[in-house]
Amino acid sequence: MRIFFITSKLNFKNAGGSVDEMNLMMRMLQKYGCKVTAVTVFSNFNDIDRPLPYEVKEEYIRSKRLLGIQWEAFKIFRKYSHRADVFQVDGHLLLYAAGFYRLFGGKVPILLFFNRELTAWPLNVSVFFTDTSFKDKYNVLKKIKSKIRWYIEKYLIMPAVRFADFYTFTNQFLQKAYQDFGIKTAGKSWIFCDPYNYNATLATNNLTEDFYQKHIKTDGSITLFYSSRMAPGKGFDLLIAAFSKVKNKKNFKLILGGTGPEEPLVKKMVHDMGLDSYVEFPGWVSRRNLYNALKEADIFIQARWRQDMTSLSLTEAMAFGLPSIVPKGGGLEFVAGRSALCFKPDDPDDLARKIEELGGDRELRSKLSYQCFARLHDENMDYMKTIPRLKSILESLAEK
Repeated sequence: MRIFFITSKLNFKNAGGSVDEMNLMMRMLQKYGCKVTAVTVFSNFNDIDRPLPYEVKEEYIRSKRLLGIQWEAFKIFRKYSHRADVFQVDGHLLLYAAGFYRLFGGKVPILLFFNRELTAWPLNVSVFFTDTSFKDKYNVLKKIKSKIRWYIEKYLIMPAVRFADFYTFTNQFLQKAYQDFGIKTAGKSWIFCDPYNYNATLATNNLTEDFYQKHIKTDGSITLFYSSRMAPGKGFDLLIAAFSKVKNKKNFKLILGGTGPEEPLVKKMVHDMGLDSYVEFPGWVSRRNLYNALKEADIFIQARWRQDMTSLSLTEAMAFGLPSIVPKGGGLEFVAGRSALCFKPDDPDDLARKIEELGGDRELRSKLSYQCFARLHDENMDYMKTIPRLKSILESLAEK
């Protein structure tokens, strides 16, 4: 079976976790006997620092506008149709081109893989910063343009996406969001959790599944850890607001890793709340130093992300056996399963209570740590089980 992955880029140095999960899928499918080709459509952002077992074709979409991107992608589908048995496509990026390709006679079946939101959907925001300059970034005219785009996508071009052959979503909340926006998924969709090679993480770091248990603290300060790009909606503001309400702060150390556009606001909020002595900012760190930080942490906290999104940072923390605290009722709770305490979304008081509860209960931390690996081995989460199922789906599409 000849599988063509149509994806944005392959940047292994400074792109997000999506590149790692895409690479894992392609490597394993190639290992299982498929002939895999990656077609990168924004190839100027490629940074491939390792040999790959699959072929990479570089294309260059020049347009920065929605319809221009879709038109150039449509031509890319046509270009490779004679070589492919099935296309797997970055859904949030190229869904319209894929739909129109099939609508206008394209013969190769298409699976759309969705692991993030559409750009037409509401922006991610941070609501607890006192500096409002970032909140006022988008003026009235831009808001009107965004609303017009939302209507155009939902009512004029989204219907074409129904001609795609199959859809995978990283969680049921993301699936519902796309269904509400117009995709008809009945009978041709599957929840395909972010594939993460936890075995490689364990081997690389000389970890065992009881590593956390052997190093669990009986005294001393509890290290709370979160690292991500400091961008709107990532939850740094909510975590700081919650930590300011923790009663026994002297029992904790909060490490906030990463950099990004909201870094000045994050540091200002910490300072304004008088939390400097409790909070550390390591900034951007190498993968090795990140792994060392995860080894030394006691609790991983991801205070916010979109309800319809998952997080590879959370999955990675679970591979280190870290018990976590995440908001209720969304993709983060779905990923964590029973390995996390969950709090009411955007409620710093409830989050503070959960920090105090988990930080003060060694047995609870131990219990949640064991649940990390139970969740990672779950048949709906374990990449060793889900990628073979993906192969079966792609084979059934190719045989149509």
